Amino acid sequence: MAAGYELLGDEGAAGVAMRAVCRRAGLSPRYFYESFPDTDALTIAVYDACNADLATAIADAATGRPGTDTAVAAAVDAAATYFQTDPRRVRILLREPLSNPVLGAHRADILPGLLSRLVAQAGLGGAREPSTVAALDATALSGALAALVLDWTDGRLAVGRDELVGYATSLVLSGLTHRPAPGG
Repeated sequence: MAAGYELLGDEGAAGVAMRAVCRRAGLSPRYFYESFPDTDALTIAVYDACNADLATAIADAATGRPGTDTAVAAAVDAAATYFQTDPRRVRILLREPLSNPVLGAHRADILPGLLSRLVAQAGLGGAREPSTVAALDATALSGALAALVLDWTDGRLAVGRDELVGYATSLVLSGLTHRPAPGG
């Protein structure tokens, strides 16, 4: 897994070849295939591990915060810290799913559930909310937040961390508290 993380984070999905993973890990191909059927499975496992780490950081930051605004701000700040601490995470979670069809499809399958759990933890939205609205929220907010983080880490946004976190927090709060009805 560590070799997969390094290769995916440093070189992208194209760099995650079985021989490269074995060379980086100092293992024979037999050990690779005992753990993963192919490199796509390793790539997804690395993505899932990073995604779980991010979700934990966000949930831990938001838990026990008084008020929705404070919980969302803490969650957004935790996400910014997560990505800023190791830029490979940006590539693994945000950039590679845009160009790798396997990661793109996997991300599309798991993102609505992840965002729904985080929204519920922050006390926004309702458990009985129509799934169409939840899917629209997940797509719109994840796309906007991913673009913000990508542009910020690439230096295309000339804003500081605090300004980015403040803007992203406002975006999430306004997106989840003022929703147009689907189809209307």
